[in-house]
Amino acid sequence: MPIYGTPPCWRVQRRRRLSVSWHVLSTFDRHQEPELPTQSDRDSARAEHQRAVEQFLAAARAVPREAWERPARDQQWSPAQIAEHVRLAYAVVAQQLAGGSGLRVRTSWWLRLVLRWRLLPRILGTGTIPAGARAPREIRPGDGPFDREPTLSALEVSARVVEDAIVREWDSSAARMTHHVFGALRAPQALRFVTVHTAHHARQFAPRES
Repeated sequence: MPIYGTPPCWRVQRRRRLSVSWHVLSTFDRHQEPELPTQSDRDSARAEHQRAVEQFLAAARAVPREAWERPARDQQWSPAQIAEHVRLAYAVVAQQLAGGSGLRVRTSWWLRLVLRWRLLPRILGTGTIPAGARAPREIRPGDGPFDREPTLSALEVSARVVEDAIVREWDSSAARMTHHVFGALRAPQALRFVTVHTAHHARQFAPRES
C-alpha cells in the first residue's frame, strides 16, 4: 500500500535540521555585530567619518568645471551624479534615523545572514566596497544637471545630521540603519559603513581619462 505524505519522524528530523541551521546562521550574524562601547572608539569613528566627508568635498570641488557633468570613460556616472548619489544616501539614512523609512532590503534572510558573515566584515575592515556593487533604486541619481555647490552643501548638512544621530544612539540596540543587502546595521556598523561608502566615492574623483 503506497504511503502518502512525509512520515512524522521525517518531519520532526527536518524541523530539527532547519532549527539547527537557523541557530548556526543567527550565531554567525551575532558574532559580526561590532562592539565599540568606549567613548574613545566612538570619537575615533566620528573623526574618521568627518575626514572622509572633508576629503570627498575637497575632491569634488577639485573637479574641473567642464568635467563636472561628464562621465569619465571608465565611469558610469559623472562627478555630479556621484555627488548626488552620496547626497541621496545620506538623506535616506537621515530620514530613517529620524523615524522615517530607509532602504528596502532586497536579499532573502538566509543570503543576508551569509553575506553579513562573509562580506560585511571584509568591507568594514578593509574600507573597500567590491567593484561592480550596484546602488539601490532609492539612491540612484537622475540625469542631472546637479549644480555643484548646492549639491555639496546639502550633502554636508545631511552627513552631519546622520553622524550626530548615530553618535547619539551609539550604545542603543534599537538604533539601526538599513542596508539593501546586509539589512539592519547597528550604530557602530552604520557609521563605519557610511564612512567607507563616502571614501569609496571620493576616490572616483581622481583624475581619469575622459
